[in-house]
Amino acid sequence: MKVIACFAAFLLGSLSCLFASHIRGGYIRVVSGSGSLTYKFEVIGFTDTGSSVGFGGGELDFGDGTTISLEGGDATHETILLGNETSLTKYAISHTYQAPGAYTVRVKEFFRNASVINMENSAETPFFVSTQVIVDPFFGANSTPELGVFPAVFSRAGSRFFSSVGSKDEQGDSLVYSLAVPLRDFAEEVDSYRWPNDISFYKGENRDDKPVFKLDKLSGQLTWDTPELAGEFGIAYKVIEYRKVDGEVHKLSETTVDLQIINVESDMLPPNIDFDYQVTSNGRIDFTVGYETMVADSLEWSFYSSGLLSWDGADIDGHQLADTIVGGTGFNGFAALPQSATKPVYFVLAARSLNRLNPFKTVKSFAVNPTGEEYVINAVGNPKEAVILHTYPNPVAGTMIIQFPVMHSNKVQEIELINTAGQSILKTGIPINGNLATLNTEDLPGGIYLLRTYLGQQIYYSRFIKE
Repeated sequence: MKVIACFAAFLLGSLSCLFASHIRGGYIRVVSGSGSLTYKFEVIGFTDTGSSVGFGGGELDFGDGTTISLEGGDATHETILLGNETSLTKYAISHTYQAPGAYTVRVKEFFRNASVINMENSAETPFFVSTQVIVDPFFGANSTPELGVFPAVFSRAGSRFFSSVGSKDEQGDSLVYSLAVPLRDFAEEVDSYRWPNDISFYKGENRDDKPVFKLDKLSGQLTWDTPELAGEFGIAYKVIEYRKVDGEVHKLSETTVDLQIINVESDMLPPNIDFDYQVTSNGRIDFTVGYETMVADSLEWSFYSSGLLSWDGADIDGHQLADTIVGGTGFNGFAALPQSATKPVYFVLAARSLNRLNPFKTVKSFAVNPTGEEYVINAVGNPKEAVILHTYPNPVAGTMIIQFPVMHSNKVQEIELINTAGQSILKTGIPINGNLATLNTEDLPGGIYLLRTYLGQQIYYSRFIKE
């Protein structure tokens, strides 16, 4: 296969490689901007540095009817080399929504690279990712998650592979991870997708044990019993973001990330990492990292924690660092817990050999619970998501009819109107007759408004235009 030929040429010291893959993955990040309805959008693509084809030929759809081209438009972009023959290209642009609501931001680009063996005809299959985000001043500032440490790209054929998709969140919201099927368009899966642990990829298809391919929903730890078959495997996963407000848990975003893992035959071994910790009484987590490498290998480390870090006795100003350690078998450190910590503290460790003949990287993630409160697990069982409420006519000049999903008898329902600046301009009670209510909009200035109300534990929205 093309990528295996390139990798072999790399090991032999070749100065050129005629064939290379293109898009290795990507996702969309939504960053809280200057106003309550203004956000910065980052479209992040991972590509093969050996390819002459760049990332950014697609279109970005903001989910409100507005679409732009990434190249040739107002978006700025930069490219960063990540090592392991991979680069990161990031396009960034700001956009202002006209009203609060639930928006699905998406990007589609033609095409995926060839030779992905667990989907059909990848060379003619579009690359597609999306992020759904709730835009609502009620929840305050919010940015969707970003990767804490770039995952491993190469796996060693016929061994257990460890990587992590553990992400960081600026506001400290809780994150839940789940595997997904890669998409070719909105709600459209790629053709004939097979999970990387499909038994057809392994020697001896009648084996009794099922190979492992799993993603820990709390820590983002990815574990895969790789087959002996070398080649490129496409994977996807979702990161769902939750926030507790006034004692209730709300779903704020859902990010779909698309990645590739290149399974190669090699005599080299990836670093072996062990992590041990103890929660102390003085508000911190003491940890020990042990590691094993090939003889004389030096390691380049990347480390992320949601708690403030101290690395091997040296204080770190922040949550993330990179360092190189030569020799030895381990080191110590600690993470300071935030005051009144009620959620797990996350650690992501990545070790990569500096031996140019060794392409492997090991990434492991851990969720340390300092209090025993299973916040994230509880959040999954009871999220509050926005549901569209039907209102008509729309646009409206006078009386608007609001249709509720269930019947009520002599009930007065409180509603709230929010303008495009995110300001609450009206809170009032309206009587419901059966499942219908009316609202007089004659005194409202012309413009776009969001109507918001609660029925039990559920939030309902409706966006309407006043003529």
